[in-house]
Amino acid sequence: MVIERLSQWALRLTATIMLFAGVSALAASLFLFSLAADVPSLRMIVGVIIEIAGVMAIGGGVALFLSRSRRQLLPNERMPASGDERPVVGGWLWLLAAALVALPIGLVLSLREFFAGWRELTGFLNSIGIWEGANANMSGVILVPLAGALAPALLEWAALAMFIIASAVLLWSLVARRPGFPRAYLAWGVLLAAVVIACVRGADGVIAAGQTLQPYLAAEKGAVDETAAVRAAIDRYAAIVDSTAIVLTWALCLYLAWLPAILFSRRARATFAPAEQSPDIESITRHPRSGL
Repeated sequence: MVIERLSQWALRLTATIMLFAGVSALAASLFLFSLAADVPSLRMIVGVIIEIAGVMAIGGGVALFLSRSRRQLLPNERMPASGDERPVVGGWLWLLAAALVALPIGLVLSLREFFAGWRELTGFLNSIGIWEGANANMSGVILVPLAGALAPALLEWAALAMFIIASAVLLWSLVARRPGFPRAYLAWGVLLAAVVIACVRGADGVIAAGQTLQPYLAAEKGAVDETAAVRAAIDRYAAIVDSTAIVLTWALCLYLAWLPAILFSRRARATFAPAEQSPDIESITRHPRSGL
């Protein structure tokens, strides 16, 4: 079925990207960690990056395993049933469906401050000519530290997109009573947990980096107005990233709260039981002593 293939493709692609990004960032950050031995503040920031990379690599690897493994890992997969024995979606499963609709909507509404802060940040970067400066240097070297500074906010954008995509594909799988729904819910839960943990640690890194930069900004004698604007922008950015990480954490908790019922309740096991395979003609007519 086309929709089912697309949902599986979205899950596997997201898991692969997360695994690749985590492994790549882990290799790069381990190299930087050895270079930052003499700078405690920089070493602390690199340590946060290592934690984020490790969590993403583990999350992506586990989700990829869940999406590709053909082993019967979950309770519903060990209870094949005929079409008549599988109940229709009902009871608390309709509440879960409503939650999958409400969760991304509530998340978008709760992150209005984040969207406004992002517009302010991009407007501030445009006002100081950061993009023109990078182009004038004939290289994007100046954008490397900028990309590092914006990484926590970009992770939060990724987390928001993942919540929306996961809710959409899981809602279809739930309504269609696909046997792979519990496994897909678990795999998406692993991915969302990894990216939200990365967002929380990224917010901690932004706060720590802002505190490290404060003495240097305060020591500037010239361009007082510009220094104050930069300091205010850093504080504003850190506050927005931190508050967004808190909202995403609550969204993750609401998402994972359904997981025990999906995996272990009797209704879920029966509703998402795989179709029982009917014996073929050859197996029916085969003599029991034929040995074939």
